Amino acid sequence: MPDQALPSSHSVCVIIPMYNGADSIEQTLASVAGQTRLPDHVIVIDDGSTDEGPQRVKDFVAPFRLTLLHQANEGQASARNHGMQHSEETFVAFLDADDRFYPRKLEQQVALFDELSRQGRPVALVDCYVHNDYSDGRRILEDRQKNGRHFDDLIRANVVNGVSSVMVRRDVVKQLGGFNASLRYSEDRFMWTRIAEHWEIHTVPEVLQQRMVNSDNMTAQPTRYYPYKIRFIEAYLAQFGPQLSKQQRIDFALGSHSDFLELFSRRGEHAQVIGVYRRMLEYSWQTLIFRNGKPTLRFLYACVRSLRKAAASTTAH
Repeated sequence: MPDQALPSSHSVCVIIPMYNGADSIEQTLASVAGQTRLPDHVIVIDDGSTDEGPQRVKDFVAPFRLTLLHQANEGQASARNHGMQHSEETFVAFLDADDRFYPRKLEQQVALFDELSRQGRPVALVDCYVHNDYSDGRRILEDRQKNGRHFDDLIRANVVNGVSSVMVRRDVVKQLGGFNASLRYSEDRFMWTRIAEHWEIHTVPEVLQQRMVNSDNMTAQPTRYYPYKIRFIEAYLAQFGPQLSKQQRIDFALGSHSDFLELFSRRGEHAQVIGVYRRMLEYSWQTLIFRNGKPTLRFLYACVRSLRKAAASTTAH
């Protein structure tokens, strides 16, 4: 499926899905306007906003071609696909409406694509290191480095450093039919894995992007996102399961559920911990020893706390 090296002259489109982004979209666009290598086109997709975000985009004075599209609220996967349909550039760089590019992001990624293309490498995606800045003041660095074939790595975990870190060949995403719009969680990992089946993934080993993590993210709302995670697991195994070993399928499923079990445990949501663990156990007995037994210990703790709570309630009545 991979083709020959790309020509030396490239164009870049930045695609920004936006839902109620009035508080951040101007800063996001300003970070794009501050690039040492300006994009050729920026497309903002208004995903059914009810705030002033679309007007802020209209009023923004851009040093690049800026297009505003509108759609009903259908999620980020659908919005990115909508933007892709209106792009013609060689590369697409994705950017969430509350994230920022550091000044050399596009320049550095295009340069790496150029170098890899001259080497004849079948590269389709380049990401970079990322600063995750949390609303409570914490800063966490994402610095997973890729340099070739990473299909097996993506089965184990999402090794790409966030959607807004990615620059990808538009023709590759188009060839794969775009993002799976039925998914509202981990649709990015689904796409990166499909790309990794046939092409290489590489990383610019510099922090070139800032991700703003607020109260609406998955860590803060696991109950909201867990049903979407289940849908993702089912779709992922339907797509890739036939080419995986039995153990790979087990590791993927248990790992995906376990991430949420840990979140529920940290939040003291014991009934949810018990529910996730039982779902894992239905999938495989290896749940008992998975990740050195940590999910099992969290499950046992949740059971004890739930029993104590039930006993206390009975005593009170």
